[in-house]
Amino acid sequence: MNPRSPRRLASSPTPQWASVFQQYLGNSPGGYAYCIGLNGSLVDQGAWGYARMPQDTSDGQGLDFTVDSRCNLASVSKTVTATAVFTMIQKGWISSVNDCFWPYIQPLYPDLQPADGVETVTIAELLVMISRLPENGALYASDGAVAFVEQYLQSNAVIPGQLYIYSNTNFTILQVMIYSICQQQGVGNYLGWVQSEILTPLGIDTTVFSPVPDDEQAATLCYDPSDPNGYGQYWPQMQCVGPGGWISSASATLTYLMGLRSNAVLKPRYANFMMQRMLGWYPGATCYGLAYHHNGGLTTSSGAGLSTGVIHFPNGYDAVLLSNKPVADIIGVMIDAFDAS
Repeated sequence: MNPRSPRRLASSPTPQWASVFQQYLGNSPGGYAYCIGLNGSLVDQGAWGYARMPQDTSDGQGLDFTVDSRCNLASVSKTVTATAVFTMIQKGWISSVNDCFWPYIQPLYPDLQPADGVETVTIAELLVMISRLPENGALYASDGAVAFVEQYLQSNAVIPGQLYIYSNTNFTILQVMIYSICQQQGVGNYLGWVQSEILTPLGIDTTVFSPVPDDEQAATLCYDPSDPNGYGQYWPQMQCVGPGGWISSASATLTYLMGLRSNAVLKPRYANFMMQRMLGWYPGATCYGLAYHHNGGLTTSSGAGLSTGVIHFPNGYDAVLLSNKPVADIIGVMIDAFDAS
């Protein structure tokens, strides 16, 4: 049963993307872009505002936010890592998400003695944020993700009784686990695996959908909604890319999302299982049934930041919304636009 709405509905949705997004996001500094797919085809797109405000360009004219503006996806990156895990399950290199992760990662650290309980944590527990491991939160690791995970696993025991804790660290561990499996199979690393098994098969330009940001003088910047004249924030490359470091445009991200729907990357049983069991995704109620989504956000102490969202809607719709300023509930905004009819 769907708890969203008891009212009588049309047989199919007629979303109001442009008007709802403008209502919620069409003010204050910065800008946004969105792309909408229906049954695998682009049916709507739009953008508003600036990727770089006038005060951040040498000519004082600003740089428009477009559907091709690259933006850090933040935690939307977790869906990419989850999809990468399932490509390995589909290939038979991981036998089950119910496997403990430690045997897959141990070859990287032959001399490491993990802290108490680490060896009991499963891949599924990492994906659904119930690993019982303490959250570190790091996205920048000066020695790289492999060294970060080594130090973390030997010094952080599981916390008995801990339930759901949203964790960047869980997905850094998954990033390194994928790297470890790639090394054992002789096929490169985490980034190469995502490119070869997800992005390239979908025809996505891997210089657009990449962990490498644009140059600081040209990149999309992030803004504080309360400070129209403030300078933008630049986010340098993150070493812990699995939980929050992929950078992409709205148009390229929609291609990724529609590729999951068309089963160009994962067979239906794997894609459906991943979403319906909340393995890197969350469920959300709409008037037309359940959607599956993930949001992302980065903020600074000064209030500048960004918000991102991807949703796999019912009735064949997929949606991407990227904003270079914080949005209180970007997934709620997207669901409101879908249900607006």
